[in-house]
Amino acid sequence: MKIRHLLTGLAIMVSFMAASAFTALAAPAKGCFEEVTEHAITGWAYDSDEPDEALNVNITIKNEETGKEVLNQSVKAGEFRQELLDDDKGNGNHGFTLNVDWPSFGDGSYIIEATVDGRTFSNTRTYTYGNPDAVKKEADSKASSSVRSLGIFKTTGYCPCKSCSGGWGRHTSTGAVATAGHTIAVDPSVVPYGSKIMINGVVYTAEDKGGGVRGHHIDIFYDTHSESKHHGVQNTEVFLVAA
Repeated sequence: MKIRHLLTGLAIMVSFMAASAFTALAAPAKGCFEEVTEHAITGWAYDSDEPDEALNVNITIKNEETGKEVLNQSVKAGEFRQELLDDDKGNGNHGFTLNVDWPSFGDGSYIIEATVDGRTFSNTRTYTYGNPDAVKKEADSKASSSVRSLGIFKTTGYCPCKSCSGGWGRHTSTGAVATAGHTIAVDPSVVPYGSKIMINGVVYTAEDKGGGVRGHHIDIFYDTHSESKHHGVQNTEVFLVAA
């Protein structure tokens, strides 16, 4: 009797482990950008667990210079792609097209990202419209009479993720809500809170203090970790903008 109960228990455990292993090995949904043109963004998204399902793809476009989000839109990946069918991706109806009015965003370089089922496309794209250098020069010209150089600072990027913000998210040391294209973390003994600081033509406000920000170091807030990593470490001349 004890042996029978033991065998039954082992059978249940093996069944549970097999089910868990199957779940863990389930293929995640994935997608990819195909092309970015002056009129549209195309790509595909597919989940092998639901081979004929048309997935929803969320696409965001942000100004690379300012970090400002100019578009956040969902599109269904239900267009036929022969190459997807040839590659055994369901019925091949997994493509998408998003028409984009680039002129409405203005001249600049833009970062294009997409997610499907919470997973980010691996091939983030960039697109440049118009003449972003001309826009930067115009901003510099307008501000030249009211700015003062503070010298060369090391600039880095951070975002709301736990790795960057240690669980504080968008909360700052001044109580303000961190916003991309606006918030920077500083050493208050060097740059007082509330200071307007221009970096590469963009005017930020000193609202936060980072644990690793000391002396001539400024941490620029971004919405996503990929944007903060893209910024990397730069040595840049920064300017104090007169109130």
